Amino acid sequence: MTHSPDITVSTRVMPHEIGQRCVDAVQKIFPDFLVENMPGEETFPVKREEVLLICEGVSPDLFLELLGEQRILDTALDAMSLNLQGNSSNFLISRQAALSAKVAFVLESERTVGGVIEIEIESDDLIDWIQEVTWHPGRHEIPRMVGDELSMRSDGSVTEWFDRKGRATFQTED
Repeated sequence: MTHSPDITVSTRVMPHEIGQRCVDAVQKIFPDFLVENMPGEETFPVKREEVLLICEGVSPDLFLELLGEQRILDTALDAMSLNLQGNSSNFLISRQAALSAKVAFVLESERTVGGVIEIEIESDDLIDWIQEVTWHPGRHEIPRMVGDELSMRSDGSVTEWFDRKGRATFQTED
């Protein structure tokens, strides 16, 4: 088994947001997300700037458990490896979805209501780790790998669909 990568989780608290609620959302996915520079609540008019909250060395355990429970392991394989460069990658998930302990991947080109959580992962064997933690029994029928021909495109579109027997039935235009 490959070792867990170094994981850094961050989120931006905008002036109109309540810092503790933003942290609560992140902790629904990453319970060990602990920060020291929590912005306090202010009365109107708010005078503070946006605040970046960062925590290094975060455990991926609950995040990975939720991916399996939500049955989005193939999406996770693609989203986690979309920005892969060398031994590191980063991806975004919705902070609003996180409030309900749900993982919803966000493309960098998308604007989302409720903010995003950025996850940066780094490891010497990152590709192997991503493939291992997103593996599921369906891969016996339809094998998947980081960067394969079935990977979603950078705009989130799929490259192929499969029927129940694993046969390609539709292919999008390039």
